[in-house]
Amino acid sequence: MNLKHLQVFKAVMEAGSTIAAAGSLGLSQSAISRQLTALEEDIGFELFIRDKGRLLPRPEAQAFFREVDALMLSLTQVRLAAESLKNGATGEILVRMAFPHTMANTSLPGMVAEYLKDRPSVTLEILQGPYDAIERMVRSRVADFGFVRMPTEDQSLDFRPITVSGTLCVMPKGHPLAENQIIEIRDLARADLILLGRQRVNRTELEFELRRAGAGYRCRLEVHSVQTACACAAAGLGVAIIPKVFASAVSDLALEMRPMRPDRSYSYGIITLPDSPLSVAAEAFIDLISRKLASEG
Repeated sequence: MNLKHLQVFKAVMEAGSTIAAAGSLGLSQSAISRQLTALEEDIGFELFIRDKGRLLPRPEAQAFFREVDALMLSLTQVRLAAESLKNGATGEILVRMAFPHTMANTSLPGMVAEYLKDRPSVTLEILQGPYDAIERMVRSRVADFGFVRMPTEDQSLDFRPITVSGTLCVMPKGHPLAENQIIEIRDLARADLILLGRQRVNRTELEFELRRAGAGYRCRLEVHSVQTACACAAAGLGVAIIPKVFASAVSDLALEMRPMRPDRSYSYGIITLPDSPLSVAAEAFIDLISRKLASEG
């Protein structure tokens, strides 16, 4: 007994004839007859009386039809459940994701709204923090995945690149450096700087380049999010050096933005635990992030 035999039997019982069933299934009448005969041979008894080209269902056929109909309904529900899992449209899957503060407070809500529009029963948990905290969240399974900048502190995490971003200098309107189309690293010697990421590799590299350029720089403020750095710059507290990938997130602030030379490019992407596959719902959100960042780039 196979599913095709049962589908043909159900169609004949519902349509009342092999001709009508053939039309609904897109098969020939002879193919319908062969499928019914194969089903009867398989179950060991006749379901129909053949009378002058007509099929008359026996009482056993009526009883068998109730069971087949219930089975087909269950199969339909299974298909719908599989489709829901494919689309992430199930409340049984919780997607936990960690993002830097700036992204979580600016561009992320719009992505979440777009994602949830077609997934009304998905539950998302948004966690936020600096990159090292995001790594800890993923490593301790508090978050399923996290958005970070390379290189990571924990080299054992799997990394999926999404975008590469250069660097911008941001400063308040009217700042003297805003007269330059490009900010040379030596130009920063006379500026109060707003720096991010103490003791991280990227910050160490920046300070090394400042010293190598002979720039006696001054760190006026130490902050832990791009959004805070830009808000402080807009308030006239100094020049911040930020990733270009976050420029659109702070475009509403009264800032001047200039590229820096030499440019410093970094890879951004998703970290996960090794050998820990993500749900389809989580993969769909990562795909959305990738498309959004690609369109902005």
